[in-house]
Amino acid sequence: MEHKCPHCGADLPENAAFCPHCAKDIHPRKQAKTANPLLKKLLVGLLILAVAAAIGGAVWYFNRPYEPQEFDALGEVYYESGEKTYQLLVAWPDDRCAPAPDIYQQGSPDEQYRWPSRWYVNDAATGADAWAEFEPLVEQVTVEVVPDENAADPLTAGEPRHDEDYSPDAAMICSLDFTGNSGESQIVWTVQMKNGDVIRVRQNIHVTAIITHEYHWEDTPMDTVEDLQALLDQTAKEIAPSDLVYIYLPPVTYEGDLNLSRSYEFYGCTDQGADRTTLKGSITMDGSASFYWINYFYDMDFVGDGADTGIIAPTKAWAIGCSFTGYKTGFQSQGEAWINATECTFMENEVGLHFNATGQSASDSRYHDNQFVNNGTAVLLENVPTDITLDFAGTVFSGNDTDVDNQCDHPIDLSNAILDPEG
Repeated sequence: MEHKCPHCGADLPENAAFCPHCAKDIHPRKQAKTANPLLKKLLVGLLILAVAAAIGGAVWYFNRPYEPQEFDALGEVYYESGEKTYQLLVAWPDDRCAPAPDIYQQGSPDEQYRWPSRWYVNDAATGADAWAEFEPLVEQVTVEVVPDENAADPLTAGEPRHDEDYSPDAAMICSLDFTGNSGESQIVWTVQMKNGDVIRVRQNIHVTAIITHEYHWEDTPMDTVEDLQALLDQTAKEIAPSDLVYIYLPPVTYEGDLNLSRSYEFYGCTDQGADRTTLKGSITMDGSASFYWINYFYDMDFVGDGADTGIIAPTKAWAIGCSFTGYKTGFQSQGEAWINATECTFMENEVGLHFNATGQSASDSRYHDNQFVNNGTAVLLENVPTDITLDFAGTVFSGNDTDVDNQCDHPIDLSNAILDPEG
């Protein structure tokens, strides 16, 4: 069946799609479909839901609940708060920015020792003390001990605290008590933040038992000052400075001076005739030698000639139950040394106890139960390390021209002392 071209009228075969006469396409035109309004509404709705979901997700993200974090490290932790970064660490007072993750201590198995762990908070950018601004962020600070299960004696920790007198530069200190048998323990400073974060700074405490050596006057020559000095020289040469040396002195009077080149504990005695260990002279200490321990003097009498000094201490020393009589200065500190006197008598000296040292370390605050009688100046404080308060509880001041000459305005406590200016 033929049909005509719709453009030129020429006859065309059936199903022709092209007119060879006028060269035009003769496909039948199809009517355009009408748009579906329901589909359009559906697409718009989906777009609105997608935008709403995106906005809701952003709002949730910026208002989501804070998830507390935990920080745990040996020696130090860096912690960010706002735009500030803080360094939290355990350290020594002479370098507050250098972590001290491992502490090495020595001690006698039969002696109790105390050492303060110091915790600092620094501005990480400058190294400056940042505790004042960090403290309001803190809920609480605790210290716990991870003990050495194989140690014969435990290491224990006290309550952490800020101590303005002893270590004002540290955010907090914690006193650790141990013996030479406390082994290898770890302490953990745990900081609970108000936002729920937990910060743990760990410190390893390595305690080594030290060797002790005892010398008794009954079986070791020490009846004269020459014999005693020879013993001191021998022990300084042959025994490690980290060992403890106990010397039990006879009830004799030594005429002359003694020089120490290591740490000792001297124990005087009294015989049945009331003769007591006495030194008519001075004790000096070699400031260039290795003094690992406090030098202790128990139950000894020191007698001067009015021009010398009983004990001159450029290193830590403690007199207990001793007497100092007739010296220009009875007991004096130098360099960075801390000295203590308890249960001692200072009588008729130009100066009884003279502190003239600078440093960052203090042994003990106690100056209890002493007697300062008829001295020119009982206690002279020229320079004293740290700001720890010197406590004179139970100490009697009687007949002195000056009880305390506090030239450096160091904090002292005389509230429980007995002041008797008339004697």
